[in-house]
Formats: sequence, C-alpha cells, structure tokens
Amino acid sequence: MERSRLALALTGVAVLGAVGTASANDGIARPVEGSACRAEARQPERQPDVDGDGRGDLVLETGGDERTGVETGRIYVRYGGGAKARTAYLRQEDFGLHGQREPVGGSATGVPAVADLDGDGAADLVTGARPAVRWGGPHSTAPTRLRFPYAPDADVEHPPVAGDFDGDGHPDLASLRVDGDHTKLVVLHGPFTREGRPARTEVRRSPDHAAPAFASGLTLVAAEATGDGVDDLVEYEPGAHGTPYLLPGKRGGGFGAPRTLPAGDAFAVGDYDGDGLPDLAIGDSGVPDDDGESPVADRRGRVLVVYGKDRAHPVVLEGGAPRGGFGLGVLTADLDGDGCDDLAVRTAPDRWLETDTLTVLHGGSAHGLGSAPWRRIGRAPVLAEGAVEAGDGRQELLVTEGDGDGGSGKRRLVGLRDSAS
Repeated sequence: MERSRLALALTGVAVLGAVGTASANDGIARPVEGSACRAEARQPERQPDVDGDGRGDLVLETGGDERTGVETGRIYVRYGGGAKARTAYLRQEDFGLHGQREPVGGSATGVPAVADLDGDGAADLVTGARPAVRWGGPHSTAPTRLRFPYAPDADVEHPPVAGDFDGDGHPDLASLRVDGDHTKLVVLHGPFTREGRPARTEVRRSPDHAAPAFASGLTLVAAEATGDGVDDLVEYEPGAHGTPYLLPGKRGGGFGAPRTLPAGDAFAVGDYDGDGLPDLAIGDSGVPDDDGESPVADRRGRVLVVYGKDRAHPVVLEGGAPRGGFGLGVLTADLDGDGCDDLAVRTAPDRWLETDTLTVLHGGSAHGLGSAPWRRIGRAPVLAEGAVEAGDGRQELLVTEGDGDGGSGKRRLVGLRDSAS
C-alpha cells in the first residue's frame, strides 16, 4: 500500500513570479548541508504486486469500453518491469460490475484503490461507486462485492480510497455517501474476508462547515499527513475552489478534529528542499470543473508550496497567463536521481487534454523548488499520470499524449533525458 505525506500550513504567504525570481532553479542542485535527501538515502517506492510474481505492477484508470452506450472506463495494468512488460485492460465484468450506472474508475488520482485486503501478499484492486474487489495473486478468482452500508437511495459517486486509518497494519477502505442532507464518511476496516466482510465498519458524519451537501462534488484522498505513521483523509471539491480539510486518522480507530487546508485543485507531496521533512504542493489553477458552472478567476494559476521547515509561511509560485490554468495538476518525481524531489505541473485552460503542457520545477536546492521552468515535457498535449522507478536511482513520468482533440492519446515513459530543456 502506498502512502504519501502531507504537511500543513494555514497562515502567511510569500509570492514569487514564475520566471526570473530569486528562487529560480540552479543549473545544479545544491542539497542542504546535513540533509537526508541524497541519492543513496532515497528509498525507492515499491509498486504494488497484483499478480503475486514478486515484481511491482503499475495500475491506472483509463477511458474506453462503450459497450453499454456510455464510456464505462477500464483499469490499465502493466505487469512487471522491463521493455517486454505485459499489459492488460480490466473491464466491468472483471469486477462483476454491469450496466451504465456502474463505471470502472472515477477516483480523484486516476489510480484505483490498490491494497492487500486479505493479507495473502498480493495487492487487490477495488473500483466502482458501489465497489467490488478483484483479488490479486497468481490464480484468477471471482470478484466480490464489498459490503458498504449504503442505503438504496444513498448518493454515492466515487470509488473508495485505501489507507491504514487506525494504525493496525491492515489496509482500510473509506468512501462517502449522502443520506438526506448530510454527507457521511464510511470506513471499512481490514482485514477483509474473500466474501467482502471487513473486520469492522465505522460511519461518521462529515462536518457541516467542511463538506457540501452532495457527495458527487466531493473527492477523498488518503495520505499520511501528520507524520504519526497513521494514514489520514483529505476531502475536497475539485473545481469548486472551496476549502479542503484534513481528517487525521488515529491509532485504535476514530478520527481527530478536521483541519482546514489552503484551497486548490490538486495535491502532491515530496521533499523538495532536501531537509528531510515532507513538503506539500497544492495546485490552484482557477479552472472550473467540467460543467463550466464555476467562474474562472481572472488571474494566473499558481502552486502553493508548504515547506516542512516553515509551515506557517507557504510560498506561491505563479505561472502562465491569466486564465491559463497553471497548477491544474501536480505530481512528484525524482527525475535526476539526486534523492530530492522535483514537481511536474500541469497547465491547461480546461480539463480536456487539448492544449495541456507539462512543466517540471527542479527541487533539491537550498531554497527548495525553483520558480523558473527546468524542463518542459511533450510536444503534443501531455498529462502526467504517475512516477515509475527507472532502476538507476531516477524516476520517470508515465504520461499520456493527447491527439490535440481531447482524445486519450498514447502512453509513454518520459525521463530527464527525453524531455526538452
């Protein structure tokens, strides 16, 4: 189970322009003296092993499969590594889902919930708004519906997210539902049986001041936010430019009081300044959600960087033109293998992968992320979907290149050597 770490900050903002500032990238990274952020210190992230062969697999949501009359989505799995890695696309029937109202995918991160729910050593895949699990391992077994306590008329739009929210070492699944006028958080605590039964179930009402009235507008992200080894939940409404909040997990069960976070469209975590503390990057693009009902601010997009060494004073990096959508997406990767994280930033005036560009801000210098572009990636509209270990200390970005007309395009791995300066 992958974990990410979030750092918090609520007050104080320093603003830097996106080019020509005092924090522009150095040509060579200068790690902070005494920092743990060095190439030999970075622990490669282990990718989940879905088929149980001992090698990590890459799992992503993707479009396609319109047999029901609407696009119901698929799960893309790249098994193992190397140039001859086997790939597969999992569809509705692979999860026991059927019909237009049970699409595959729909998570905030583009990655379905992947976790070893039954403790057999292989990662399991969970998808669907009323979710089902496809069990991992070398032998195929029938998928199982998970037993979330949803009322028949409950509003449920998104698949669950996975994390260890009670610190017992077993992955849990969290989802949102709407009962009447109230949004509720539902958590199934592991371990799970192959019949889909959790060890226990927890239901709690979301704070009225922190959640809109409809779950379809809300998104959950699981992350280790407080540094206590227990995963937490971030709840926000993409495109609405509201105030997200963090719900801290607690050892033994339950959640702490919610904490507000700065507004934004996207979140990423890394150690960008090389001091060994987690930093948080929040994209605040100003781009509305797909229905176009939210107004677009007449301002430049930005990325708010909250450094662990000074959480009270976030730094804002602005980029692009007004209404240009800088910060629509953010993704962390160590592209040069120096042990310090870099940040890939998506820029687009809409969410349809038609005019997207991808800019990398270089981390690892004494001042943290530079504000001048270090690399630009892709010649066609390009969307970063994940970071993949390259096997030589570097990471590469898995990107989708669009066809310029909103199509899904093709996927490829892009590393530092492949990107344009």
